[in-house]
Amino acid sequence: MIKYILSWFLLLLAALLNAAIRELAYKDFFEEHLSHQISVFTGIILISIPVLYVSKKWPFNNKTHAFKIGLVWFFMTELFEFLMFLRGSENPYKDFLKVHNIFAGEFWILILIWVLISPVLLYGPVHRSIKVD
Repeated sequence: MIKYILSWFLLLLAALLNAAIRELAYKDFFEEHLSHQISVFTGIILISIPVLYVSKKWPFNNKTHAFKIGLVWFFMTELFEFLMFLRGSENPYKDFLKVHNIFAGEFWILILIWVLISPVLLYGPVHRSIKVD
């Protein structure tokens, strides 16, 4: 389990790369809220890369195992996000809840859902691609 916990930092690197791409490539062309919405979808793509890598390097035993890893990554992501709000927001609790409100046009929850389910969804294709002699 430790290797999967440590591999979460690969997801964090993908997220930081996504933020850098947003800031450097298209933030100036769109208003801030739309830029964040777009970056959710680019983030899902970028986060898929380390998930695929980890599932290839250390294959999940089954879909239940993959889901448990996704759950750990989900909670680690939420904890990291909450700590960032505590550190940098005047009203961290309100702001933390605000970014989870999809009905207000906040798409952050889609990243969380992807982090949770991507190990399960990507388990099948990766698992089937392994050749067994």
